[in-house]
Amino acid sequence: MVFKNVLWNVIINPGAFSGKSLQYWAKVKNVLRTYHVSFCEFDSPTIARCHEIVSQLVKNGEERIMVVGGDGTLNQVINALLSAGSPINNIKLAVIPAGTGNDWARTHNIPNRPEKIMHMLTKGHFFEHDIGKITRKDVHTGNSYYFINMAGLGFDPEVIRRIQRTKQKRYASKLIYLKNLLMTLSAYKPVFCKLTFDDHSVETPLFTMAVGICKYNGNGMKQVPMAIPDNGLFDVVYIQPLTVWEIMSKLPLLYSGKHINYKKVHHVRTKTITIQPKGKLYAEIEGELLDEGTFELTCIEKKIKVLLPPPAG
Repeated sequence: MVFKNVLWNVIINPGAFSGKSLQYWAKVKNVLRTYHVSFCEFDSPTIARCHEIVSQLVKNGEERIMVVGGDGTLNQVINALLSAGSPINNIKLAVIPAGTGNDWARTHNIPNRPEKIMHMLTKGHFFEHDIGKITRKDVHTGNSYYFINMAGLGFDPEVIRRIQRTKQKRYASKLIYLKNLLMTLSAYKPVFCKLTFDDHSVETPLFTMAVGICKYNGNGMKQVPMAIPDNGLFDVVYIQPLTVWEIMSKLPLLYSGKHINYKKVHHVRTKTITIQPKGKLYAEIEGELLDEGTFELTCIEKKIKVLLPPPAG
């Protein structure tokens, strides 16, 4: 049994899913207690608090961390672990999806029903998962961040910038995202970039780019359908400029992954990528914006152990 004779340190984002994560956690907690699962819980309402909790857990030699929240909370924990300054080889991570999008969990078929979560805890297995590192380069220094799902550059960060400017982030939903996506179209202009991959480079105007370890983002959009989360390589999907008609007609294909077959959509599998823009280009990881600049990304193979459900069948 995965949980036998171990203590899970549970990090909860009380603001996830517009504040509904605590109600959901209460149901999960009751099930855990029924099955005598040992746990300690920590509220993590801010990024700073998350880093403080994770740093102390790692320092104390704790090895099991359970994340209750969405993609943003998971990404905060990943960044806290990778910046803690201590080895994380023994860390084992479990994720209880309690956010708006839960896109990382969607790739791995992580359940959100409490009884199914217990099945994962008792019958699941630990999977060695890749991690992405993104470094923003400027004249003085390079700031690095980490991600376990996907990084977006170009149009996607502009949509998030609009959501944040209009103070709608706390009410994020698929409808809000699509509304702001359509409103961003009228003002957005593609940025000319040099893209350098492992074995070749491309110079092109860039509409948007998704650098994927996993398949989904944007609350269910299958932007990188071919992504493999443990092969040590990114699957990069970049799109050249589209007309408004092309965007409107192809947008539904994002949810099935069939957009990948369109002539202006390109796929590259690579361990590293550098994006050098001739203009302002922003990036985002799970809704957290990175300031504009030149970006270098590297895939770190099998960096973290995460709990997954047992294979179906």
